[in-house]
Amino acid sequence: MQIITDRPQAPTAIRTDLGAIFVSLELSRSTWLITSLSPGGGEKMSKHTVRSGDIAGLWARFCQLKDKVQVRTGHVVPIIVIQEAGLDGFWIHRLL
Repeated sequence: MQIITDRPQAPTAIRTDLGAIFVSLELSRSTWLITSLSPGGGEKMSKHTVRSGDIAGLWARFCQLKDKVQVRTGHVVPIIVIQEAGLDGFWIHRLL
């Protein structure tokens, strides 16, 4: 017996319907790489850098990401951040 199911959307490699902005931080001594995946932006990851230790620049980038998502989708969504506990340990996680 064959079962047929409806698929409203084609399957994708990256789920973009989770209702959050996903950010990863790569922290080095000179620069911090910020990559993100946002709702309403398709499957394209954005990449930006700030100077190492530039908390104001990092926070400004987060605000820009949230504003873009709100304009695109009409929703305010949380930001979920990951980074490795290497050079900077966990202080940045506690700060955010």
